Amino acid sequence: MVKFKSRYVLLEALFEDEKLRNIDPAKYAFIIKKHVETMFGNVGSGKLNKNLQVKYVNNVTNLMTVRVGKEFVKLLLTVLSLMNEVEGDKVKMHVIAVSGTIKKIELKGKKFLENWTMNYEKMK
Repeated sequence: MVKFKSRYVLLEALFEDEKLRNIDPAKYAFIIKKHVETMFGNVGSGKLNKNLQVKYVNNVTNLMTVRVGKEFVKLLLTVLSLMNEVEGDKVKMHVIAVSGTIKKIELKGKKFLENWTMNYEKMK
């Protein structure tokens, strides 16, 4: 039996406006899958559909963690870098880190959020 090897991608959705969005993980997964189908057709969609899972979404900081199969990380990164719209709003997807374990992604996410809160407090 072969173990399923996956990678976790930590990313930030940078929206043009600053309004709070309430998008759940299943909705983000659907949006990413739709973009894959648009950009790579049925072949890309078939490759990524089984392997893509949005594990965590924070709607305040717009951070999310996505799990994908090891061999499809480049495909996901390509789609994320070319995404420019989520539910009619302009967005840039900023990839912060890619790791093989969710624990390392959580640590990098905590470090990123610490920096984010320090910068947010300075702006007040």
